[in-house]
Amino acid sequence: MNAPFPHRVLRSYQQRAATYLYERDAAFLIAPLGAGKGAAALTAFAELVRDRHRRHGIVVAPKLVATTVWPAEIASWPHLAHLRAAVLDGSPESRRALLATAAAREVTVIGVDLVPWLVAELASVANDHPLFDVLIVDETSRFKDPSGKRARALAKIAGRFQTRWGLTGTPRPNSSRDLFMPAAIITNGALWGSAFTPWQKRHFRPRDPFGREWVALPGAEEQIAADFGTIAMPVADEDMPDLPPLNVVVTPLKLPDAVMATYWTMARELFATIAGRSIEAASPLIATGKLAQLANGFLYDKGADPVFVHSLKIDWLRELVESLGGEPCLIAYEFIEDLRTIQRAFGEVPALGGLTSTREAAQLIAAWNAGKLPLLAFHPASAGHGLNLQHGGSRMAWLSPSWSAELTEQAVARIFRPGQTRHVTIHVCVAAGTVDEMKRDRVINKMSAQEAFRRHLEQI
Repeated sequence: MNAPFPHRVLRSYQQRAATYLYERDAAFLIAPLGAGKGAAALTAFAELVRDRHRRHGIVVAPKLVATTVWPAEIASWPHLAHLRAAVLDGSPESRRALLATAAAREVTVIGVDLVPWLVAELASVANDHPLFDVLIVDETSRFKDPSGKRARALAKIAGRFQTRWGLTGTPRPNSSRDLFMPAAIITNGALWGSAFTPWQKRHFRPRDPFGREWVALPGAEEQIAADFGTIAMPVADEDMPDLPPLNVVVTPLKLPDAVMATYWTMARELFATIAGRSIEAASPLIATGKLAQLANGFLYDKGADPVFVHSLKIDWLRELVESLGGEPCLIAYEFIEDLRTIQRAFGEVPALGGLTSTREAAQLIAAWNAGKLPLLAFHPASAGHGLNLQHGGSRMAWLSPSWSAELTEQAVARIFRPGQTRHVTIHVCVAAGTVDEMKRDRVINKMSAQEAFRRHLEQI
């Protein structure tokens, strides 16, 4: 672990955030991506420990962030380096052994994927144990689903913690409905209660008979934002250090007529015949995924090798990489077949994704930031939150847009964040007339709503 940076000091807004958290037992810190929310929260926590108000803190974060970012954050700040920390990872036995020794240190970090396990382990722990002093939830949007087992599990024990803080740059990635469950966890139901359905009915109405989509009732968005503003401190963009310019280059590709004919057959009939194989989609939802595959150049078949459809996107990426003349580039992929296509085109390109071990991920991040990797592939859902990749390059390429505004914004912020000194360029490949355009439009609209909500909080 590296020694602390000798001259590293908190920015003024981080000091204000630390004070805000220190003074509250239930609070959110909402700050742009890369603002240093973790350092602010750890500062507040360290001061609580110093003043003997609290003894221990549990940090829940996205898996890679938990295993790589939080330990490094503690070690890199002089005023935090005295904090003893451990990451709960590995086998259940090793995690259980570390949990048993929590009182001997100040910080225990665990990935969101292990929350149900943690909750089960804490069931037999007394309420006055240091484990129930402070809970810090990094990227609270990971707990936005009221029916998600992780969110429900954490909500059940939230009230046992004396202090609960939530950190996020995207408090409402899809709509204001995403605020309910994080608020239920952080406030232990004090803000809006603990039952999602009654709260939803008070503020929203279904857009369709099946309740798949909900729209806010008149005045509901403003009321929800005002309520949430009572427990949240937003950091304004003008408080952030200056960043270099950001340029997004969208390249539309026209697919061959034969491919588009197959595309529309799948869209209308939920099946398509290609390369002598008939491939069906069991539902319109599954068909949407098949259409995204077609746009990318292949089609999955049941248990068989994917069917090749076209090479336009990988040709686009090959030309882009050649034009960079060796400049490092992060490549976002959606499907495993996308990654295989990338590796067939460029050789064994390393990847940050669901199949990458914690140790491998840490090594890849260090190699990337040291400028040793010309190409690094990553899956936005696995490596899009919290990782610091701004030192290794300023180019990012997307083989296709993401469906998620949150994942898009988070992924871009891996390189467009404080510490980046070069002009950042994001290249996005879009298959014209396909779901790629729908994904891109949806992301743009959601990001606009997200920005409006954050700015509204700043005015409260």
